[in-house]
Amino acid sequence: MTETVILGESGRIVLPASIRKEFGMAPGERLTVISEPGGIRILTRKMALESIRAGIIRKRGSLKRILDEFLAERRQEAAREARK
Repeated sequence: MTETVILGESGRIVLPASIRKEFGMAPGERLTVISEPGGIRILTRKMALESIRAGIIRKRGSLKRILDEFLAERRQEAAREARK
């Protein structure tokens, strides 16, 4: 969906109701604004977290593998601490 908005004083914009409804945005909700080459993105907290998770998975593999690696590292660290 594409909507046109007007940049108001102090750089404020009003997100159209159709966009707010589509993404389940509520008044007072904190949004993340990201500057990217060629444009900007406006994300809800939930959208930002999903984007971060997707990026981690793309870089490191499945969530299960990431968790397994993390737990293995923690166990190794705990074993080192126990030997001291």
